[in-house]
Amino acid sequence: MKKRWLLALVFTYLLFIPSLVFAVDFDILSYQGDLNIHADNTAIFKETITYRFGDDYNGQLVGLGKAGKMPEGFDIDPDPTVQVSKNGRIVQNVSFYTMEEEDGYKVKIYNAGYAGDTVRVTVTWKLTNLLFLYKDIAELNWQPLTDSTGDIKEIEFKISSDTPAEKLYFHAGQLLRDSSVEKVNNLYHVKMKDLPRKRQIELHAYWPRSAFAGAPDQGLEEERLTDFNRIESNIATEKAQSEILMKWVFPVIFMSLLLLVPIFYRMFRQSTSIKKVFPKDHRLYEPPMDLPPMVLAEAVYSTSLEEVNPLNKSGFGKFTFERLIQATLLDLVDRGHLSIFQGDEEPYVRIISEKGLSNFEKECLRMTLSNKKELAISELFPDYQVSSSLYRGAKESDEKHIRETGSRLKRSFEGRLQRIQSCVKDKVHVLRIPSYYRPLTSEERRLALGMRVCSAITALGGLLFFYYSWQTHGFFSIPFLLLGLTGLGASFWVYLATRGAYRDGVLTEEGAEIFYLWTSFENMLRDIAHLDQAELESIVLWNRLLVYATLFGYAKKVSKLMKVRHIQLENPDLNLYVAYGWHSQFDTSTAQIKQYTAVANTASNYSVSSGSGSSGGGFSGGGGGGSIGAF
Repeated sequence: MKKRWLLALVFTYLLFIPSLVFAVDFDILSYQGDLNIHADNTAIFKETITYRFGDDYNGQLVGLGKAGKMPEGFDIDPDPTVQVSKNGRIVQNVSFYTMEEEDGYKVKIYNAGYAGDTVRVTVTWKLTNLLFLYKDIAELNWQPLTDSTGDIKEIEFKISSDTPAEKLYFHAGQLLRDSSVEKVNNLYHVKMKDLPRKRQIELHAYWPRSAFAGAPDQGLEEERLTDFNRIESNIATEKAQSEILMKWVFPVIFMSLLLLVPIFYRMFRQSTSIKKVFPKDHRLYEPPMDLPPMVLAEAVYSTSLEEVNPLNKSGFGKFTFERLIQATLLDLVDRGHLSIFQGDEEPYVRIISEKGLSNFEKECLRMTLSNKKELAISELFPDYQVSSSLYRGAKESDEKHIRETGSRLKRSFEGRLQRIQSCVKDKVHVLRIPSYYRPLTSEERRLALGMRVCSAITALGGLLFFYYSWQTHGFFSIPFLLLGLTGLGASFWVYLATRGAYRDGVLTEEGAEIFYLWTSFENMLRDIAHLDQAELESIVLWNRLLVYATLFGYAKKVSKLMKVRHIQLENPDLNLYVAYGWHSQFDTSTAQIKQYTAVANTASNYSVSSGSGSSGGGFSGGGGGGSIGAF
């Protein structure tokens, strides 16, 4: 009952107070600031903001601050005047009130409307002691806007005074984008386009001190003009240096690093590639070697059950875990250790004899059949069967039990895989199969590392510089974005191209010969549906062909051909396997281990609770502040 009341309360809250939950979508078409400074160091500042709303709205917010470095005695009259027009019509008797905040004032204007409206808001403020009055000059160092919640498409400022300013600079922290500052008679006119949200703008100017002789003294006895010029000179120098760095130096560096990647890769390939050239698309009609599937995977393809473990998301190999298990079970059927037969409703497997089995094959039977001598194919992996009902709807008091169960299943499964793989390696040693792979040389490792480092630096550097220039300076650098994305793609490509060599080493000359023979055999399996009669008649060991077809992923294709061509085997169980198409049941059953391990992994980590812009450079250090928003 309490939950129902809580849901009802939340629904009512969202229904009647949406402005507190959802941000209003709007664009700021233009921002106009008119600053008129009087000889007594007071000023009138008029802000005109034009909104275009994408959502229904309740009103607008306009603020002006006095934070940071401002003259002593600087103040804002808390009673501004407000004018509003909507879709070209003046709104009469608009309701608003001024909120005093820690560092200024914010006007909240109640002016509700609908998506698609264009609203123009004009707020006029009275300011006192806006300028710093030094011994030689009067300085304006002010940030009238620091926090807009929307992008501003056009900005325009007009600065006037009884006596014109000697110099006026406009800073927006832009890295490579300039605004235009024009002086016409006694009026300075500033224009710029596309100011990103949450960016500040700053006015920096000076007048002769005599222009404000009648203003109250602030006790600033030092001379300021030299420092003023030095500050602006430093800003100009930093801007020029930043432009060179961002337009030329860093892009050239990243481009050079990126160009090194294919050079290093070519050298790496030349060093690791086999000099002998083998014909492509060659076919071999019999298996080159009669090896158990797991031994073949380990010796020739350097693929183990541990590496394709369903719990290992980053694992990779020539064969999948499911195909290795299917091929191993079918191999045991072919060799007479297992029987596969039709039960009352589905096929079953039965252990005939474990005599003569290798240790890894016995371990595989324990994993797939547990201690049972007979089991339905759909019930494989009985020791690891678990469903999400283990933790669905669980309480906090059940967390420990759920985690222990998941961890126990994971440990048991991974321990079994380790034992199987250890026994597979022992079998490779017993069969005296030579190592077909050699480790990378130190030079090859340096080349691979060079590719990874160059591509990673380009990716990381390009994207970081793009983000920095955009977030800090509002500069959308397409070259950095392209370099970063290209570097990211190159990093992924280098990882794929070198991970096998890092993990397994590279093929020896003998290994390349064996690999070529097995590739030729796989080509035959791939093209088996298109072989002519003479080619099919050259195939003798169809039973072994079926085992390896399962390993390479062509079980369905080979079974279909054998069924259509009425190819019979000496092993009656394999004939039933082909006739009834039991490969599909094997696929479904072995694939379930992914679900079991995923549930176990989730359970082992189960918890009930689990079910502003920066300023950057390019400013002279002025204070103030201003905000624009809507609600």
